[in-house]
Amino acid sequence: MTTKKTKEELLDKMLSIIRKNLGIRPSEINRLLKIPHTLPLRKTLLKRGLIRKEKRGAAVYYYPQKS
Repeated sequence: MTTKKTKEELLDKMLSIIRKNLGIRPSEINRLLKIPHTLPLRKTLLKRGLIRKEKRGAAVYYYPQKS
């Protein structure tokens, strides 16, 4: 029996992934979390000021926010 992860657990895991993989692309985050879409979660972390997004051309990269 599998249990669904809560939103906060997913946010914590995503933040950990971004901290370990500076400049990670959204598709890599999706693959590591094994979920098809992470945009709502990424938006939450951005709104909370925990991560920052850098856009280079069409590519988007995520980094932890500097303290």
